[in-house]
Amino acid sequence: MNNIRLVVSDFDRTFTDGSLYFAPDLIDAILNLKRKGVRFSIVSGRKFSFMRDIFDDMGHFLDSFVAENGCVGFFEDRKHFLCEEVDRDKLLKRLERKNVPYDAGDVVVSVHHGYGKELDESLKSMENMFHVIKNVDSLMVLPYGVSKGTGVKWLSGLYGVSATETACIGDAENDLEMREYCCMLGAVSNALPSMKEKADYVTRGMFGNGLKEFLEFINNNHG
Repeated sequence: MNNIRLVVSDFDRTFTDGSLYFAPDLIDAILNLKRKGVRFSIVSGRKFSFMRDIFDDMGHFLDSFVAENGCVGFFEDRKHFLCEEVDRDKLLKRLERKNVPYDAGDVVVSVHHGYGKELDESLKSMENMFHVIKNVDSLMVLPYGVSKGTGVKWLSGLYGVSATETACIGDAENDLEMREYCCMLGAVSNALPSMKEKADYVTRGMFGNGLKEFLEFINNNHG
């Protein structure tokens, strides 16, 4: 792993413990890698507005992020849409008619798992416009073909690195989409079994402690 130049992490339950807390020594691990020229970024399913607010507290160790599961990026104080605009008004109206609560970001629409049937019915005749990705506690509706992998690919282009120089880590099924764009996929110990099965490295620690372990492993094996 002595050629890693970019590390990309999921946010909820990987960078944080689910309560938005992250340990100070995790930041030290990120900064230690940055001193060796290794970039660190976050790709999250969270709405852009949420991640933009969080970013203000992370500017000393983070200079980019991707929100909404690969749909919207942020770099050099600018928002970047990573997918073509899709008219979602018809979908939102269908969900409202079925009394399905949803959370809409700039692009992504999130629905609780319990409304999967209603969501499938609402997406009829729009399968070529949207696809659904499972997160731990929600179903995310995205423009067709967009995933967290889209975000990793965009970040790699920003920093001029290849998949063989990129490592990613996460906890859920939507993080598996990063596999194609990295040479090392990590899973924190609290990750879903499906994530652990396909990971190259499964941490002993949970949440941010697991991420810290992953970063230290890369640091210790970095040239």
